[in-house]
Amino acid sequence: MGRGDRGNRRDRALRRAAYAVAGVGAASCVATVPAHAVLARQIELSELFWSDLVLGTVWPLLGAAVARVQPRNRLVWLMMAPALIGPYHLLTYYAAYSQLVAEHSLPGWQFGAWLGCWGFVGYYFATPLVPLFFPYGRLGTRPRRVLAWTVIAAATTGTLAAMLRPSGTDPVPALANPLGVRDAEWLHTVMYASSATCMAAGTAAACFFIVLRTRAARGVERSQLQWLMLGGLLMTLALTVVGFTAGQLPQLLTDLLMVAGLLGPPAGIAVAMLRHRLYDVEVVLGRAIVFTLLSGLVLGVYLAVVAGAGTLAPGSPAGTAAIAAAALLAAAGRGAVQSAVDRLLFGHRHDPYAVMARVGRHLAPASEPVEAMHLLVDELRRALRLPYAAFTGPAVTATSGTPVPGAGWRTVPCLALGRRVGELHLGRRRAAEPWTAQQRAAAEEVAARAATLAYAAGLVEDVARSRAHIVAVREEERRRLRADLHDGVGPSLAGTAHQLDSLARRATDPGLADAIRVVRDRLRTTVGDLRTVVNGLRPAVLDQLGLAGALRELLAGYDVPTCRCSVTAACSELPASVEVAAYAIAAEAVGNALKHSASGRLTLTASVTAGVLVLTVEDNGCGIPPRHRAGVGLRSMGERAAEVGGRLAITPAPGGGTSVQARMPLPREETHATA
Repeated sequence: MGRGDRGNRRDRALRRAAYAVAGVGAASCVATVPAHAVLARQIELSELFWSDLVLGTVWPLLGAAVARVQPRNRLVWLMMAPALIGPYHLLTYYAAYSQLVAEHSLPGWQFGAWLGCWGFVGYYFATPLVPLFFPYGRLGTRPRRVLAWTVIAAATTGTLAAMLRPSGTDPVPALANPLGVRDAEWLHTVMYASSATCMAAGTAAACFFIVLRTRAARGVERSQLQWLMLGGLLMTLALTVVGFTAGQLPQLLTDLLMVAGLLGPPAGIAVAMLRHRLYDVEVVLGRAIVFTLLSGLVLGVYLAVVAGAGTLAPGSPAGTAAIAAAALLAAAGRGAVQSAVDRLLFGHRHDPYAVMARVGRHLAPASEPVEAMHLLVDELRRALRLPYAAFTGPAVTATSGTPVPGAGWRTVPCLALGRRVGELHLGRRRAAEPWTAQQRAAAEEVAARAATLAYAAGLVEDVARSRAHIVAVREEERRRLRADLHDGVGPSLAGTAHQLDSLARRATDPGLADAIRVVRDRLRTTVGDLRTVVNGLRPAVLDQLGLAGALRELLAGYDVPTCRCSVTAACSELPASVEVAAYAIAAEAVGNALKHSASGRLTLTASVTAGVLVLTVEDNGCGIPPRHRAGVGLRSMGERAAEVGGRLAITPAPGGGTSVQARMPLPREETHATA
C-alpha cells in the first residue's frame, strides 16, 4: 500500500472521528437540558449554564466542518476539546441518580462522578489555544510557541488538580469525587490558579498575538484574521467583565455575557470561512448551521412548553405531545431554515427566476448598454455569491470580483440573433464545486440578457463609430475647403476687385467708371463674406499656430489666475475633427474657469496616450456645486467629445476646484503616425 493510500485512510479515519466526537458532544448537550430538568425535581443540582452548552455544541460542530477538508489541522482537535462538556453533565447526572436517587448503585457511576469534577477543562485548552493555532494549526513564531506550551502546561496542571481535588462534583455538589485525595485542599488553589492563567491571561495574550498578526498580514489573510480578532476581543471582554463582577451581577446576565463571549471566536471563524473562502467548507458549514438552529428550535419549544405548564411530568401524554409538536415543528421548518441558510451562503443560485428578477431590478438605472453590462455582472456575482463574474465580447468587457487561484471558472456562451456576441464567465469557489441544473439554468437566463446588452452595445458602438467617421470626414473636408477658399478663391476675388479699381481710374466715361466701382465694391463685400465663411469652417488659430499653439494662446496674458500649459509633441499632428473638438472643449473649460471658479491657479495639459488624446483643464477654485444644472457650455463640451467617439468627465479636483477631462480616441492610422 502506497504512502498516499495510507494518508487517505488516515484522513478518512480522522474525519469520522471528528464527526463522531462533534455529534456525540452536541447530542449530549441537547440531552443535558431535559436530564437536568428531570433530576432537579428529585435532588439539588447546580444551575445549568447556557454558556457551557454553547461551548460544547458550537465549537465542536465548527471543528467538524473544518475537519472535512483539513482533518490533520490541530485547530480541529482543539475545537473538539469542549465536546466533553455534554457527556460530562450527562454522566455526572447518571452518577448522581445512581447514588442519590436509585435504590441500588448503577454500574460505572464512579467514572461519571470522577468526570464531574474535571469535565469542564475544555475551557482551559480551547479558549486560549484556538486563536493561537488559527487558521492552519501552526504556531509559527517562538513567542507564540512559548505561550502555547505555557497554556498547555497550566491547563494540564489544572486538569490533574481538578481530577484529584477532594470535593463534590460541579453539576451535583452532593456527589463526592471518588478519587479525591484527602486533606489536599491546596489542589483547589492550583485549579483556580490554572483557570486564571489559561482563561484570563492566556486568552488575553492570544488575542494580543492575533492583533499583531492582523497588522502584519495582507490581503485575504488579513481579512480572515480581522474577523477572528473581533471574535477574540469579544470573548476577552466578556471573560474580563465576568471575572471582575463575579457575584455582583445577576446569574442570568453573567451567563448571557459568557454566551456572547464564547460565540465570538467561532462566529469570527465562520465569517472567515464563508466570506473569505477559508477552508472551502461552505456547504458543510451551512448544514451545521441548520442543525444548530433546529436543535435550538426543539429545545426552545420544549422548554417553553414545560415552563408554561409546570404540572407536566416527563412521560405524561401532555409532555409527549409537546415533544412531538416540537419535533414536527422542526421537521416542517427544516426546509425554510435550509433555504434561508443556503440563500445566505450561496445567494439565489438554486432559483433562476429569483436571479433574473434581482439582476433585472438593478439594470434600470443604467443609461447605456455598457453601463448596464457592468451592473449585470456585478449583481450576478452578488446574487450567486460568486468570487468572480465577467463578460467578454468584442463590443464590451465587464468584470466583477477576483477569480480564486486554481479554481477557474465556467463559461456560458451568449447568443443574440443566432450570432455569438460574447461569453459569460462564472468563477468557481473551488475546483471541484458542483454545477447543478438550477445553477446552469440561472446562468443561461442571465447569459441571454447579457447577449441582448452586448448586441445593443455593439449597435451603439457602430453608430458612434459611424458618427465619429462622419465628423472626421466633415472636419477634414472643412479644412480642405477653408484652405482652398482662403488660399485660392479669396485671393483671386481680391485681385479681381483690385483690377476693377484700376480699370475704373482709367475709364474716360464717368458713367462707366461709376458702374465699375459699384461692381468693385460688391466684389469686395463678397470677399468679406467669404472670409467670414472661411473663419466659420474652422478656427483660424488652428491653421495659424496649430493645436499646441492655439491651446497656449488660450492662457496667454493672464496674471491672475496663474496659468500653466503643457502640450506634448504628439499633439502637433492630429485629425481635423479631434483638433477642433479639443480646441472647442479647452476654450469653453478655460472660459468657465476664468469666469466662475475664482481660482488662483489654472492648468491645461494635453497628451496622447495609447492612441487617445487626453485633454485636462484643472483649477483650484470653488468647484461645481453638488447639484448643478448643466448649461449650454457643459452640454456642448460633452457633445463635442461624443462626436469624435470620446468621453467628457467633470469631477472635483484633488485639493479643491474642478477638473474637466476629455478623452478622445484617434484613428488607428493617425495613432501610428504620431507614435
